[in-house]
Amino acid sequence: MTRVLVTGASGYIGRPALAALADRGFTPVALGRSVPEDLRDAAEWHRVDLLDAVAVRAVVARIAAPRCLHLAWDVGTGYWTSPANLDWLAAGLTLLRAFQEAGGRRFVAAGTCAEYDWTVLDGQPIPETAPRRPHTLYGAAKAAFHDVLAAHAAASGLDMAWGVVFHSAGPFERPERLVPSIIKALAQGRPAPCSPGTQVQDIMDVRDLGAAFAALIDSPCTGAVNLGSGRGVSVAEIARRTAAACGRPDLLHLGALPPRPGEPPVLVPDTTRLTTEVGFTPRHELGDTLDHAVAWWRARPERS
Repeated sequence: MTRVLVTGASGYIGRPALAALADRGFTPVALGRSVPEDLRDAAEWHRVDLLDAVAVRAVVARIAAPRCLHLAWDVGTGYWTSPANLDWLAAGLTLLRAFQEAGGRRFVAAGTCAEYDWTVLDGQPIPETAPRRPHTLYGAAKAAFHDVLAAHAAASGLDMAWGVVFHSAGPFERPERLVPSIIKALAQGRPAPCSPGTQVQDIMDVRDLGAAFAALIDSPCTGAVNLGSGRGVSVAEIARRTAAACGRPDLLHLGALPPRPGEPPVLVPDTTRLTTEVGFTPRHELGDTLDHAVAWWRARPERS
């Protein structure tokens, strides 16, 4: 079976990606500082700090996998403006060079909708050809990685694809984000204050997101590919349906918080390339996604 080097394998997207890669007949080879007990048998693990360039080059040379799925990035508290984005940009470039020097042929990495210029969106689904003008350090670092990767691929013959991630929900999501923050508050019997929620977003099940990356690895498709459900829904509707799934719609307080500054009124991807060129269609509807997230968080009160 073809081996696929995977970074960020123990993360939010990496976990379902490991299962999806295995379902497609790949052997995931994961790089990480530690090996989560529940994922010990999900991949071949190699302990390494991805910010240690010397160690990364050595382990990637030993593995010599023909394909790489690069998902690792620091998206902890304050990641929009964190200087750590520069470290992860450098780490990605080190990985890229080491991978190709070891004979690697196809490199797929995770991008972000924050690369796009949100100030010129016209409310229509965003194609991959939309202007890229990030307004955060996080978006700028990702966009810089994309540009270098694309230029290097064109010059060297490396096969590359860039999965542009929009909004999603599911297990292991960061607890401060919309869906888990509502679930946690309602599970504790506390009010869940939200903005008015008039903005429209695409929200993809993280199980589908991991599967989309696996499909992208397994595809000949190159360049940027938007990853999303292709369906827009208001944040207010997401919040109401989450509260209903928790059985406490009375504790949801829409409009209790101000709108987030700079957030576009509509942020929905055009997923034509994903469906027609990659051949991938999401399986999970929003209700299933929210029910799954609610069940997962309720089973883990220690994460509240």
